[in-house]
Amino acid sequence: MSERDTVAALKRLAGAKPEFRLSELEKDMGEEESLERLAGEIRPHLDDLGLTLRPAGDDYVIGRRPGGALTVGAAGRERQLAFFERPEVPDYIQRLVESYIEKKTAKPWDDPVVLDRMANAILAQKSRYWKEQRVSYRKAYPVLGYLAYHAPVYLVQFEHIFWQVISRGLAKPHMRILDLGTGPGVVPLAVIDLLGRIGSGSAEVYAVERSEEHLEAYNALVPAAAGAQGNAVQVHKPIRGDIEALAAGDLPDRIDLMVFSNVLNELRHLDIDRRADLVAGLAERLAPDGTIVVVEPADLANSTAMRRTVRAIADRGLAVHSPCSFIWGTACNPERCWTFEQKSNIRPTRLMERLAGETNAYRFINVDIKYSSALLRKDAKTQHTYRVPPGAKFARLSHLRRHRDKKINVVAALMSGNLGNSRTKVYKVCDGTPANPVYAVIPATLRGTNRDALEGLAYGDIVRFYGALVRFNRDHDAYNLVVLPGTRIEPVGCPGGEGGGMERV
Repeated sequence: MSERDTVAALKRLAGAKPEFRLSELEKDMGEEESLERLAGEIRPHLDDLGLTLRPAGDDYVIGRRPGGALTVGAAGRERQLAFFERPEVPDYIQRLVESYIEKKTAKPWDDPVVLDRMANAILAQKSRYWKEQRVSYRKAYPVLGYLAYHAPVYLVQFEHIFWQVISRGLAKPHMRILDLGTGPGVVPLAVIDLLGRIGSGSAEVYAVERSEEHLEAYNALVPAAAGAQGNAVQVHKPIRGDIEALAAGDLPDRIDLMVFSNVLNELRHLDIDRRADLVAGLAERLAPDGTIVVVEPADLANSTAMRRTVRAIADRGLAVHSPCSFIWGTACNPERCWTFEQKSNIRPTRLMERLAGETNAYRFINVDIKYSSALLRKDAKTQHTYRVPPGAKFARLSHLRRHRDKKINVVAALMSGNLGNSRTKVYKVCDGTPANPVYAVIPATLRGTNRDALEGLAYGDIVRFYGALVRFNRDHDAYNLVVLPGTRIEPVGCPGGEGGGMERV
């Protein structure tokens, strides 16, 4: 039967049933054919027909692609939020990693020789990273060291990011996800784990990686994890290649979520504009309502480079969805934009604890989750649509030099958690205009409701400050907005006027 006849039979069955098996299509066609081969024939046509294909034992299930955003039931939401309260790498993933180590080394995963070689690989990676800001994964033990030291944090980290995508209505009931520079598959593992926990949604995962050692680990871990979680995630064979050498046509089309996790910072030989060109070129494979995730380490150099790269990507036609809000309708200056999120520490894995041993444990325990990230969209959808109304009496943060030692009104997005301590609280804020960093400061001497006014607000939330005192910090070439007893703090969306106060108080 010709491909045209196969597609016609597929359309006919899809019109008659909301869901059916691939074997039914084979029977309807009246020809015996390998289901794997038949699945390959119909895959290029599924998107145009609004259909999905997922494994089901020795068969496949074909169904209509759900519309709208992914919805998560109350029970699934509670399970995921409970996971974030006490985050740890799930036992089934830990066992997969341990089994892979045993297969790779032909020794028990906690054999002293194996642990010693992994420890040396981790120390070498850390030393090279701080000297050269890059690490090579061409040999076995560096990859095993990555799985032991970096992967646990990165897995939970991406679950936080993927949960943001879902919570903000950017995820579809069925997602096509592309992870560029996947390594051993940490991002796909996070997707598999989260979807399995919430019990909603399905996904097809595609990945690109250039390291043969990483790909070997990927193939051992990711398909097995998907099977352990009920096959809600279909794992495609990863593409071996360098993301710089890829043409858009080498990749699947209509991608819903394109991920660059700890990848762009490793392209040290590319300047910001060339990194932005790379991302913008690959974004041609996004669905019209697709999302790009860029994630980098939270240190000063990588975080600020990421913000500059995101700004350059936006200049090439993509919209910054979050965390940045351009509330004055102007482009920002990211040269000194050091912002990051911090989440609850993870529990060390069994492997991490064995590596730590009794002495020098700090060298091998990696549990802090700090990262800089951004979501970009092919459409113009943004997290916050708020813009300062015309005539509103707020000062731009770029104008703070005019108001030093005066009390003013400002509106800005909260761009950090508490960077200070339990006494003096410090929060980075931004309205998209400043060249100098700006911080909201709650002094140790302050008492009353304002002391906790910024607690519980989310990263990126927009806040109005009425009557904050402007101070200049010469040591850091930055401005502080000091919260006083009489300062009024009002998250956008709360009752009150749209900035009706005077600029000077």
